[in-house]
Amino acid sequence: MDRRKAIAGMAAGAAVVTGAALGLPGKKTAQTAPVEDCALPARGPFSDYFPNVALYTHEGRRVLFYDDLLRGKTVMINCMSVAHDAVYPTTPNLLKVHQLLGDRVGRDVFMYSLSVDPENDTPAALRAFVEQHGIGPGWLFLTGTPDDVLQVRGRLFARSGGHVHGAGPARDCSLGMVRYGNEAVGLWGRVPAKAEPAWIAQRLGWVQPRPQSPGGFRRRGPVVAENPWLQQKDPHA
Repeated sequence: MDRRKAIAGMAAGAAVVTGAALGLPGKKTAQTAPVEDCALPARGPFSDYFPNVALYTHEGRRVLFYDDLLRGKTVMINCMSVAHDAVYPTTPNLLKVHQLLGDRVGRDVFMYSLSVDPENDTPAALRAFVEQHGIGPGWLFLTGTPDDVLQVRGRLFARSGGHVHGAGPARDCSLGMVRYGNEAVGLWGRVPAKAEPAWIAQRLGWVQPRPQSPGGFRRRGPVVAENPWLQQKDPHA
């Protein structure tokens, strides 16, 4: 055996044993440690909470829920189905939000609609739905296997038939709510999907970190806060 290779192998083995001997929690061996892609943003503080299952966009692309859709991004996510939207339409209201945000969608904020009826809402069916509503870029409609869709839905919204400890039966509000958040810093909230479009857009500003004012705290009277997310005025205001 090459002497240099033998020394390198001994050093690698010693590093693994040393970590185990110290009892470091969650420490993985060199053989099982994941390889981080340096091109990806840093993982957010709650990255382990979100499943990294494979989904499919209305464009037919395969994407990973955490790595491709959430990681390091500010997002808006709602649940829908083509059949349900015909009875209780939420897409037209969110389309107004999309229009208010302008070209920020797909750059500063990403909009996702997850189908709760993946057996019927294939990528082709979702693509036809997108074309029917004239939805522009930056807003992806997603589907996947029933199990993967249920897993994502359960992490974003309470599952029906479940139970939250100390809070009684869980309620599934996924079809009537929008989950929004800044994954990079771990700030999340929710708002009704049929709320005023400008109000939904305003919420996005609430999850953005704000730089501390120089010179410390200074008292002043109330001011009218402008919404940095709006590029167009709300025609319904």
